[in-house]
Parts: sequence; C-alpha cells; structure tokens
Amino acid sequence: AWKSWWDQETPEAAPVPYYDDHLTPFERLLLVRCLREDRTMLAAAPYIKTLLGPEYMDPQPLDLKAVVSEAGPATPLLFLLSHGADPTGSIEGLAKRCKKQLQTISMGQGQEEAAAALVQTAFRTGNWILLQNCHLGLRFLMGLEEILASTDVSTGVPHEECRVWITSQPTPEFPIGLLQLAIKLTNEPPQGIQACLKRTHSWLTQDTFESFSRPEWRPLLYAVSFLHAGVQERRKFQSLGWCVPYQFT
Repeated sequence: AWKSWWDQETPEAAPVPYYDDHLTPFERLLLVRCLREDRTMLAAAPYIKTLLGPEYMDPQPLDLKAVVSEAGPATPLLFLLSHGADPTGSIEGLAKRCKKQLQTISMGQGQEEAAAALVQTAFRTGNWILLQNCHLGLRFLMGLEEILASTDVSTGVPHEECRVWITSQPTPEFPIGLLQLAIKLTNEPPQGIQACLKRTHSWLTQDTFESFSRPEWRPLLYAVSFLHAGVQERRKFQSLGWCVPYQFT
C-alpha cells in the first residue's frame, strides 16, 4: 500500500494508507516532506489554504498606484526582475494615468552621464525616471545612493512629485544602502492557467470590457488569453517545440 502511495503522481492529494482519517493537515505535510521531498512545495499549498485561507495562495495583482503613494522623491522603487515578467509596461501605463512624464534609460557601459543628467532633470521638474537593467550600471547606483541619502525635500530639490524607478536583476553587488532605502517590489509570472488568465484580464476595466459591441470580442479575448496562458506555462520547457525561441513577457 505504501509503495502504491509513493508511486502516485500527486501523493499529496492521494489517501494515505491506514492513517488517512487520523492525520492533521500539518502531519500530512510532514509525511510528504519525509517520503516525497520533491512534492513538498506543492503539498504546502493546500496546507496554507486550510490554515490561513485561499487569499494567501492566490496571486494578487500588484497595485502600483498604492506603492507610489508610499514612496517619496528620496525613496526609490526597486523592481527585482524575474524571468517572464517585465514591469516596464505597467510603469508606463501608471505614468499615463497619473499624467506624469516618464523618462526611461537602459543602463550599460557609457550610460552613467546620461542617467545622471536625467535624474537631475527629474529632481527639478518632478518627472518620473525609470532606470532599467541597473545590474549593468552598479557604479552609477553607488553615486545615486549618495545623492538620495543627502537630499532634503524641504529645500524643494528633489521635487516632491519626483519618483525614481529602478529595475535590476538580483545581484550580490547591489549597493546595500540603496537596497535598504528603496521600496522593494517583484512581479513574478503567475503560476497556473487560472492565475495567468486573471493576470491577463487584470488590465481590463468593466467599461473597456463592455465598450466593444461586436459578438466576436469576448470569445476572441478569451481565446488569445488562453493561448498566452498556455505558452507562459510552457516556459519551463524553454524553446522545446518552437521553431524560434519565444520571449516569455
């Protein structure tokens, strides 16, 4: 009986031999951890749902507008990049909704002076600035840390409406002071078809959804969203099955 349970594709969901009616959710999790360690993370999901509620497992859409209200001109917003999730579009969309001018620069060799000039301009005018791929410009970030740490908002510089956005891949060489000063964010790709569909539809408001009267609109939206969700779920297989590599964004 135990060999049959161990061979199950999803042992965390299968009845436990002899003890199924007597195990608590935590004891079931411990059993999976001891005998099928590869399924521990998947077994933890139903345990968390039972103990804390499903809202702690369902992915929540990132509310950038609320994050901006918590930040300040001397408190940068740091996006830690993960494979398959690019926050650039969300930041640009938020800037348009807030009627803010967003200046963007991708860091790399020779971009330090241009980035410094954009930061100083944003400090004076109150614009937003997006510094992309800052793991390629760590030396500039050290200087930015000193600038932000020495600012005095009461003098009017930087402008109180200014926001500094930073995107970077995780790296041990990232300046610790800037990391502590910033509001840290991450936008990991959703896990599962249902979560992918929710993420895709999260940008649609009810007014936008109902603004199209043609009957093909809703089936077409669902079909494209479902196709995109399926492609996203295949990212674990890399480019296998594709003629050309697919960019999972």
